[in-house]
Amino acid sequence: MKVIIVTGLSGAGKTTALHALEDKGYFTMDNTLCRIAIFLLQNIEKGETELNIDKLALGIDNRAISSNKEFALLLQCLESIAVDYEILFLTASNETILNRYSLTRRRHPFGASTLLQSIKEERKAMTNVREKSTFILDTSDMKAKELAKMIGEIGKINKKQQISIHIRSFGFKYGIPMDTDLVYDVRMLPNPYYIEELREKTGNDKEVSDYVMKYDESKELYSKILDMVEFLLPLYIRDNKHHLTIGIGCSGGQHRSVAFVNKLSKDLSFNKIGKIYVSHREEENNHWK
Repeated sequence: MKVIIVTGLSGAGKTTALHALEDKGYFTMDNTLCRIAIFLLQNIEKGETELNIDKLALGIDNRAISSNKEFALLLQCLESIAVDYEILFLTASNETILNRYSLTRRRHPFGASTLLQSIKEERKAMTNVREKSTFILDTSDMKAKELAKMIGEIGKINKKQQISIHIRSFGFKYGIPMDTDLVYDVRMLPNPYYIEELREKTGNDKEVSDYVMKYDESKELYSKILDMVEFLLPLYIRDNKHHLTIGIGCSGGQHRSVAFVNKLSKDLSFNKIGKIYVSHREEENNHWK
């Protein structure tokens, strides 16, 4: 059985994540108390339920966890029944969560004197859960559609694949993605933006990709990035890391970074290193010309 625990900060996208997993065939339950989750998992394992579930997603937020000890018991349960499980922790910046609550006008579950104080208190209370999670996903820069797509990919991951690799292009002028393990800067390379016939194209176009990669410095930089990633991956796997996010950035996130991300994904896929997922942040955010 595949089990995904969806947790994290209020306003970070837990409901969207559960809907995406439901679309992928998961049986989903939101606002699940830890003790109920343990009871359900044990009964499924013993065959003491009529439910025929092979993919289960449980939404568990801070209200459902009475103590760190109780969450530890849930982890012990998952280990003891030998299921393939992931713990997905969704987070976002304080500003993003403030904006989302302003739009929905819902009350924050912590109910502190101010909304910002509630967010800060919840972030602190969820520190232990975050540290125990196998995936940490920052949704600050994500639209619902992009988040749903990424959650769908996570839902398909099998631990036998050892590691899931998310390779993302971005533009430095829009900020560095917060949930990135490795960041590479390609802004020093010749920029197709200044070539009139390439300006409106992207790194997904062969003309742009060929332009970016034709320079010796581009080839050498790419070779060093690939060597570093291939060197690090076995070490991450040995350390039981299940998810790695690589960010490659240029000025606007439209040309050079996109070309590098596409090439890196192809080379890593060819070498059959884990499950590869590619995204181009500025395309999702409509920053491309």
